Amino acid sequence: VEIINPWSWLCITMAVTLFTAFIMHLQSEHFYTHDVVLRKFSILDLEFPATARELPNLINGIYLLPQPQQQKTLSALRGQLWVDFIFMPAAYGSIFLLCMQVAGKMEASGRIFFSVLAWIQIIPWICDIIEGCYLLGKIRRDVRPSTPGIHRAYQLLEVGKWGLSLTATVCALSALLFFWLTGKYETASLHYLLI
Repeated sequence: VEIINPWSWLCITMAVTLFTAFIMHLQSEHFYTHDVVLRKFSILDLEFPATARELPNLINGIYLLPQPQQQKTLSALRGQLWVDFIFMPAAYGSIFLLCMQVAGKMEASGRIFFSVLAWIQIIPWICDIIEGCYLLGKIRRDVRPSTPGIHRAYQLLEVGKWGLSLTATVCALSALLFFWLTGKYETASLHYLLI
């Protein structure tokens, strides 16, 4: 696939990624639950519950908070999950563009490897969409634990999402660092590094 001006597109997708990540960070400042004691939680607590009971305990704990704090937490949590739908295409698009840029600088086998890493980002994006819908559906009063099968599927979904996206990111950044250290880069692309 020939992408016209990929570094410019990468700057745009990274800007959207960073802006939405900043918004989600601000929203996460209001994440509190009452789980024996009042405590903060993060979105990762929702993404990686160790047991099927952990997620409902956390969500039900939100509904045990005093009313102003409860509404603030619920609003921030739902808001973050909705903002995540803007974050997703930007983040996975950035990974796609990075991998395609690296693929263009490689010989045959490296080109195939990085092209596959680029196109496979569709899978974590779909997993992230499913996760967002699942979590939005769980945010309600008196939510029940999922069945063991659904909980296991959710855990596998998270492993697929994070595993594929992080593998592609680490491989692409490592390859770009290699090109940088060996001097195999185009000087015309240097100003994008500053951006």
